[in-house]
Amino acid sequence: MGTTQQPTAQISLHCKAGEGAVYDLVADLRTHAVWAGARQSHNFRLLTLDVPPGPATVGTTFSSTGNMPMTPKRWQDHSRVTVADPPRVFELTTESIVAGRRTMTARYRQRYEFSPEAGGSRLTYTLTQLAMTNPMLRFGLPGIRQLSWRMSIMLATRGMRNLVTLAEEGVLPTEADSRPSAGRALNAGKG
Repeated sequence: MGTTQQPTAQISLHCKAGEGAVYDLVADLRTHAVWAGARQSHNFRLLTLDVPPGPATVGTTFSSTGNMPMTPKRWQDHSRVTVADPPRVFELTTESIVAGRRTMTARYRQRYEFSPEAGGSRLTYTLTQLAMTNPMLRFGLPGIRQLSWRMSIMLATRGMRNLVTLAEEGVLPTEADSRPSAGRALNAGKG
Protein backbone atom coordinates (compact mmCIF):
# COMPACT_ATOMS: atom_id res chain seq x y z
CA MET A 1 0.00 0.00 0.00
CA GLY A 2 1.54 3.31 -1.10
CA THR A 3 1.63 6.55 0.83
CA THR A 4 0.47 9.89 -0.45
CA GLN A 5 3.12 12.56 -0.36
CA GLN A 6 2.01 15.68 1.48
CA PRO A 7 2.40 18.90 -0.52
CA THR A 8 5.51 20.61 0.84
CA ALA A 9 7.43 23.71 -0.16
CA GLN A 10 10.65 25.13 1.17
CA ILE A 11 12.01 28.67 0.98
CA SER A 12 15.59 29.39 2.04
CA LEU A 13 16.98 32.94 2.26
CA HIS A 14 20.17 34.58 3.50
CA CYS A 15 19.80 37.33 6.10
CA LYS A 16 22.47 39.82 7.15
CA ALA A 17 21.17 39.65 10.73
CA GLY A 18 22.08 36.81 13.08
CA GLU A 19 19.81 33.82 13.56
CA GLY A 20 18.76 35.02 17.01
CA ALA A 21 17.40 38.29 15.62
CA VAL A 22 15.33 36.48 12.98
CA TYR A 23 14.09 33.92 15.51
CA ASP A 24 13.04 36.72 17.88
CA LEU A 25 10.92 38.32 15.16
CA VAL A 26 9.14 35.05 14.37
CA ALA A 27 8.58 34.23 18.05
CA ASP A 28 7.14 37.73 18.64
CA LEU A 29 3.81 36.94 16.99
CA ARG A 30 2.87 40.63 16.79
CA THR A 31 5.49 41.06 14.06
CA HIS A 32 3.60 38.66 11.78
CA ALA A 33 1.08 41.48 11.32
CA VAL A 34 3.88 43.49 9.71
CA TRP A 35 5.90 41.06 7.56
CA ALA A 36 2.93 38.79 6.67
CA GLY A 37 0.35 41.58 6.85
CA ALA A 38 1.09 45.24 6.23
CA ARG A 39 4.16 44.57 4.06
CA GLN A 40 2.71 41.57 2.25
CA SER A 41 0.93 41.44 -1.11
CA HIS A 42 -2.48 43.14 -0.92
CA ASN A 43 -4.37 40.04 -2.08
CA PHE A 44 -2.63 37.49 0.17
CA ARG A 45 -1.97 38.69 3.69
CA LEU A 46 -3.00 38.71 7.29
CA LEU A 47 -5.91 41.02 7.99
CA THR A 48 -6.42 40.42 11.71
CA LEU A 49 -4.26 38.82 14.34
CA ASP A 50 -5.14 37.95 17.93
CA VAL A 51 -1.98 36.96 19.83
CA PRO A 52 -0.91 36.84 23.46
CA PRO A 53 1.82 39.25 24.62
CA GLY A 54 5.47 38.23 24.78
CA PRO A 55 7.49 35.67 22.88
CA ALA A 56 5.60 32.54 21.87
CA THR A 57 6.57 29.25 23.50
CA VAL A 58 5.45 25.67 22.97
CA GLY A 59 1.69 25.52 23.47
CA THR A 60 1.03 29.20 22.66
CA THR A 61 -2.15 29.54 20.59
CA PHE A 62 -3.35 32.41 18.44
CA SER A 63 -5.83 33.20 15.69
CA SER A 64 -5.79 35.22 12.51
CA THR A 65 -7.78 35.97 9.39
CA GLY A 66 -6.53 36.78 5.94
CA ASN A 67 -7.52 37.10 2.33
CA MET A 68 -6.88 34.72 -0.54
CA PRO A 69 -5.87 35.59 -4.11
CA MET A 70 -8.54 35.48 -6.81
CA THR A 71 -11.48 35.12 -4.43
CA PRO A 72 -13.40 37.32 -1.99
CA LYS A 73 -13.23 34.50 0.57
CA ARG A 74 -11.18 34.82 3.72
CA TRP A 75 -9.39 32.19 5.74
CA GLN A 76 -9.75 31.90 9.49
CA ASP A 77 -6.77 30.30 11.18
CA HIS A 78 -6.15 28.89 14.63
CA SER A 79 -2.48 28.12 15.25
CA ARG A 80 -0.51 26.41 18.00
CA VAL A 81 3.24 26.60 18.53
CA THR A 82 4.63 23.05 18.57
CA VAL A 83 8.39 23.77 18.68
CA ALA A 84 10.13 26.81 20.15
CA ASP A 85 13.86 26.16 20.38
CA PRO A 86 15.65 29.53 20.23
CA PRO A 87 17.51 30.47 18.16
CA ARG A 88 17.28 27.39 15.92
CA VAL A 89 13.69 26.24 15.29
CA PHE A 90 10.18 27.65 15.55
CA GLU A 91 7.26 25.54 14.35
CA LEU A 92 3.51 25.81 14.43
CA THR A 93 0.50 23.89 13.25
CA THR A 94 -2.35 25.84 11.71
CA GLU A 95 -5.98 24.80 11.30
CA SER A 96 -7.55 26.83 8.47
CA ILE A 97 -11.21 27.28 7.59
CA VAL A 98 -12.56 28.94 4.46
CA ALA A 99 -16.31 29.29 4.91
CA GLY A 100 -18.65 28.93 1.98
CA ARG A 101 -21.31 26.72 0.55
CA ARG A 102 -18.83 23.88 1.10
CA THR A 103 -16.59 24.89 3.97
CA MET A 104 -12.98 24.05 3.19
CA THR A 105 -10.71 23.01 6.06
CA ALA A 106 -6.97 22.46 5.96
CA ARG A 107 -4.15 21.79 8.37
CA TYR A 108 -0.59 23.00 7.78
CA ARG A 109 2.75 22.72 9.52
CA GLN A 110 4.95 25.80 9.24
CA ARG A 111 8.57 25.32 10.28
CA TYR A 112 11.17 28.08 10.52
CA GLU A 113 14.80 27.01 10.89
CA PHE A 114 17.61 29.45 11.57
CA SER A 115 21.31 28.73 11.17
CA PRO A 116 24.49 30.78 11.25
CA GLU A 117 25.96 31.61 7.88
CA ALA A 118 28.87 33.78 6.76
CA GLY A 119 27.75 37.41 6.91
CA GLY A 120 24.62 36.65 8.94
CA SER A 121 22.26 33.70 8.98
CA ARG A 122 20.05 31.45 6.88
CA LEU A 123 16.28 31.28 7.29
CA THR A 124 14.64 28.12 5.95
CA TYR A 125 10.84 28.05 5.92
CA THR A 126 9.05 24.79 5.22
CA LEU A 127 5.29 24.66 4.62
CA THR A 128 3.61 21.25 4.64
CA GLN A 129 -0.05 20.67 3.95
CA LEU A 130 -1.07 17.94 6.39
CA ALA A 131 -4.75 17.62 5.45
CA MET A 132 -7.52 19.24 3.40
CA THR A 133 -11.27 18.61 3.16
CA ASN A 134 -13.79 20.07 0.73
CA PRO A 135 -11.14 21.88 -1.33
CA MET A 136 -12.09 24.87 -3.40
CA LEU A 137 -12.10 24.01 -7.13
CA ARG A 138 -8.55 25.28 -7.65
CA PHE A 139 -7.26 22.98 -4.90
CA GLY A 140 -9.33 20.00 -6.07
CA LEU A 141 -8.18 19.66 -9.68
CA PRO A 142 -4.65 18.24 -10.04
CA GLY A 143 -3.19 20.69 -12.61
CA ILE A 144 -4.84 23.74 -11.07
CA ARG A 145 -3.92 22.55 -7.56
CA GLN A 146 -0.23 22.51 -8.51
CA LEU A 147 -0.46 25.97 -10.08
CA SER A 148 -2.29 27.35 -7.03
CA TRP A 149 0.30 25.77 -4.70
CA ARG A 150 3.14 27.40 -6.69
CA MET A 151 1.40 30.78 -6.58
CA SER A 152 0.92 30.46 -2.82
CA ILE A 153 4.62 29.69 -2.40
CA MET A 154 5.55 32.69 -4.53
CA LEU A 155 3.44 34.91 -2.26
CA ALA A 156 4.86 33.24 0.88
CA THR A 157 8.36 33.97 -0.45
CA ARG A 158 7.50 37.67 -0.39
CA GLY A 159 6.51 37.30 3.26
CA MET A 160 9.83 35.61 4.07
CA ARG A 161 11.70 38.41 2.28
CA ASN A 162 9.73 40.90 4.38
CA LEU A 163 10.79 39.02 7.51
CA VAL A 164 14.46 39.09 6.44
CA THR A 165 14.24 42.83 5.70
CA LEU A 166 12.69 43.49 9.10
CA ALA A 167 15.51 41.54 10.80
CA GLU A 168 18.13 43.42 8.80
CA GLU A 169 16.55 46.75 9.79
CA GLY A 170 17.29 45.68 13.36
CA VAL A 171 14.29 47.44 14.88
CA LEU A 172 11.23 45.73 16.27
CA PRO A 173 8.06 47.21 14.79
CA THR A 174 6.15 49.50 17.10
CA GLU A 175 3.00 48.21 18.72
CA ALA A 176 0.95 50.47 16.42
CA ASP A 177 2.63 48.94 13.33
CA SER A 178 1.92 45.39 14.40
CA ARG A 179 -1.46 45.61 16.13
CA PRO A 180 -4.51 45.14 13.89
CA SER A 181 -7.69 46.85 14.94
CA ALA A 182 -10.25 44.40 16.22
CA GLY A 183 -11.83 42.88 13.12
CA ARG A 184 -10.43 45.56 10.81
CA ALA A 185 -7.61 45.57 8.29
CA LEU A 186 -4.00 45.90 9.37
CA ASN A 187 -2.15 49.14 8.80
CA ALA A 188 -1.57 49.04 5.06
CA GLY A 189 0.82 51.93 4.49
CA LYS A 190 3.93 49.77 4.14
CA GLY A 191 3.15 47.28 1.43
